Amino acid sequence: MRKIVLACTLAIAAFASELAYEAVMAKVGKEAMVLEIGASTCKACKEMKKTIDALKKENADLPVYIIDLRENREAAKTFKIQMIPTQVVLDKNGKEIHRHIGGVSSADVLKMVELSKAEER
Repeated sequence: MRKIVLACTLAIAAFASELAYEAVMAKVGKEAMVLEIGASTCKACKEMKKTIDALKKENADLPVYIIDLRENREAAKTFKIQMIPTQVVLDKNGKEIHRHIGGVSSADVLKMVELSKAEER
C-alpha cells in the first residue's frame, strides 16, 4: 500500500510540475520575464530557488519562474542551457535580452526583472 501511495504522489508531483512548465511556456512572448533554469539536485540551484521563493513571498506577481531540468528536459534544448543555474531574461516578445550563468543575489534578480521590463518602454 505504501508503494502505491508513493507512486501516486510522485506521479502527481511530476504532472503538477509539467503543468507549471507548460503554464510558463504559454507566457513566453506575452510578458517580460526572468527564467531561473536549474535542477533540484544542484546545490547552487537550490540556493537560487530559496532566493526566488523569498522574493515571491514579498511580491507574488514577480515575473520570475523556476524551471527544473530534471523534470522538464526539453527546456535545456529550448533555452540552449549548457550550465546550471542559468538565468534567462526575456522581453515581452519572448526575445532573450540577457543571460547569466551561476547564482545571483536577490538584488540581481530584481535588476534582471527591471531589465526585462525596460525593453517594454
